[in-house]
Amino acid sequence: MEAIRKYELHVRTSPPAACAQRAGEPLLGRPFDPMLAAFYNRLGGLSFHLDLYIATSDGQMDELLLENEGVQPYWPEPFRTLLVFGGQEALAYRYATVPNMADAQGFQPVVEVDPYEDIYALPIASNVDRFFDAYTRYLEFIYETPELRDDPDARPTFPRGVPEIIAADRTLLGMLAEGRFDPLMFQPEIQTEETLEYLRGWVAKLRAASQKAG
Repeated sequence: MEAIRKYELHVRTSPPAACAQRAGEPLLGRPFDPMLAAFYNRLGGLSFHLDLYIATSDGQMDELLLENEGVQPYWPEPFRTLLVFGGQEALAYRYATVPNMADAQGFQPVVEVDPYEDIYALPIASNVDRFFDAYTRYLEFIYETPELRDDPDARPTFPRGVPEIIAADRTLLGMLAEGRFDPLMFQPEIQTEETLEYLRGWVAKLRAASQKAG
């Protein structure tokens, strides 16, 4: 929110619902992430024009529930075990937590789901707070770089175009090194070799960016 005010960004928000989803409370059988619960206790939703949105759940509309009801019957396992909370405006990319990878505090990592052809999940944050931190750093990078600030077409995409920002999450890198995302990422029965190679390349990009940063 500080970055939004600093750069005078046009963002739509809504007030929180009177009975916002609580930490650990089941949503379609999956425990709700504590950090998402904290978000929804402050805001009922958030949307950047043609960019990031966090699904509305404000007492008037429950996009959070509708988003998950809309994908759960159609996504194959293990992707239907994810909890979708947002995405990119006008595109099918979705951001989701991974409930079955929650840590001892209940905090869940975040992936970007690409369902366009052979569905896959791209790990992008070790928890929801790190996801928002990465997006904030992305905004700072764009609006503090004149050639990007003044030319929207020149801007890298989030998260794929900024692996160096994603790689700053050392906990995420550790989880990748331990292979904890492998059962979710690599599904050779439903994914092409091209997709599998892209996923391996994403992990390699993050490792290279982390090593470069020292």
